[in-house]
Amino acid sequence: MAGIYYLHFKALFNMKPLLHNRLLTAAVILLLLFLYYPLHAQVTLSATGSGTAYSLISSKGFGNENPDCRHTSFGPHVTQAFDNTLGKYVFVFHSHADADDDRCTNEDRVRMEIKGGSGSPADMQHTQGQTAYYRWKFKLDAGFIPSSRFTHIFQIKAIEGDAGAPLITITPRAGNPQKMQIIHSSGEGSGSLGTVKQVDLAPFKGNWVEAYVKYKSSDGSAGTFEITLTRVSDGALLLSYTNNSLDMWRSGADYNRGKWGVYRGKDDVLRDEQVRFNDFCITESSASLCPSGIGGSNPGGPINLNAQHDAYVRDGTNAGTAFGSTDPTSLITKVAPAGQANNNRESYFIFDLSSVTGTVTGATLKVNGRTEDNRDANIVVGAYTVSNTGWTESAITWNNKPASASSALATTTVTDATARYYNWNVGSYIQSEIAAGRSKVSFVLKNHEETQGRLLWNSKETGSNAPQLTITTAAGARQEITGVTTVSGLNSFPNPFKNNSTIIFSLAKPANTHLSVYDITGKQVAVLVNGILQAGNHKASFNAGRLPSGVYTLKLTYNDKVITRKLLKE
Repeated sequence: MAGIYYLHFKALFNMKPLLHNRLLTAAVILLLLFLYYPLHAQVTLSATGSGTAYSLISSKGFGNENPDCRHTSFGPHVTQAFDNTLGKYVFVFHSHADADDDRCTNEDRVRMEIKGGSGSPADMQHTQGQTAYYRWKFKLDAGFIPSSRFTHIFQIKAIEGDAGAPLITITPRAGNPQKMQIIHSSGEGSGSLGTVKQVDLAPFKGNWVEAYVKYKSSDGSAGTFEITLTRVSDGALLLSYTNNSLDMWRSGADYNRGKWGVYRGKDDVLRDEQVRFNDFCITESSASLCPSGIGGSNPGGPINLNAQHDAYVRDGTNAGTAFGSTDPTSLITKVAPAGQANNNRESYFIFDLSSVTGTVTGATLKVNGRTEDNRDANIVVGAYTVSNTGWTESAITWNNKPASASSALATTTVTDATARYYNWNVGSYIQSEIAAGRSKVSFVLKNHEETQGRLLWNSKETGSNAPQLTITTAAGARQEITGVTTVSGLNSFPNPFKNNSTIIFSLAKPANTHLSVYDITGKQVAVLVNGILQAGNHKASFNAGRLPSGVYTLKLTYNDKVITRKLLKE
């Protein structure tokens, strides 16, 4: 091959100078494209927080199949939101059990998917014999309910020919227990294997999962398929399957392509879902072009804390009763309508943080609960911070309950009388409390509207599905710079923030330190530190009151070494 290129260039040198220069330039460009592009072609897609999700998705060559035509009042069924666990913006795929359908063509199912197709780059269209590599992240809600018919969150589909059933699906499956399945179909011909792998669905719920798929689009025994599903927080392998002799081609097909999203058959058990996706990478060149986002010597992990104390309190004639002693297996919340005296209730929790190590990257309060009956549905419940952590469940009453914050730290909606875990995002508060040196935190749950019945929650004495505070940490926050200095725990709180954020970090040795903030365009908007700092803990304040909402980058330079963190101004 090198000899051929040499002969071509030698011939070019024998041409007239002007023509020679033009042809030589063109030849060099074509040669570079020929040599470089096949080695480095890949398609990546991640949320940015700016613009619309649809425009960002289409700009990378993805098509989308959505229910917007039926459910016009909702707007786009893919949005962007900041995710405290990953520390960046992600895509939120919305799927409504009743209001949506399948592109206004099929009323018995709902679909919100993005996909490769005719307008996609070549690396998203896998012709016969080609090997494709996919990597992406997804998160099912902690209360996710699969359809009893079908639910697909990923498909490999053929284009043209025998393109009916997908070749491969990732399918959450209803049942007791619920399952996560990998399903294979060879289409109209023989050789379909059906469910080739299944595991319990429970470990997937409420957790970010990184998916990796490698497959060869070949007919009969020449096809291959490999998949791993790995929990991001701790690197736990939740599912793996490999088959080096699997039919991965359909008769008459032009190419295979991937599809991601929420596609499910309608039935009575469905609820409105929000499934999160991010960090898509697709290539036909090498798995190394789509590296894993999990790993490192200290990947961190989740810490699940049980409540140290929990109890509910009740007003009126019951205001002096310590229900943590008299009714320890129950937690209740209620705002009573007019005419129901002595019937307001709130539920309190304390969690001990003393076992938490590493840098906190997120935290979720999880409580299992339901409405008492079908009189009430879609009730908003707020989680409020309580600064007093000295109360005990055996003594707390409505009369002596500690004061709570005036506004909710986070809210969630209790949908119906089916018990499930509900989540409140309390990450920024936990970060600030640990940074302040506090070893305990307290919360109270309060309903935001009147109900006829009560909202019933599991307590730590119930026996199962007890309240938890799940904290994710990055154990690798300490970064060693050999022979220079050590910086530890560059963090900000709160994050997201409204106007002011406090930045904390620690130096093991004196260092020439520059701490600054940049907007999404790369423009420096603030300098917080600029000079030599001594060893020890340091704090800086970022006042962003005059800056617009959006994503900012915190950049710490110390002795010419750099680390960065993302900030979100609401």
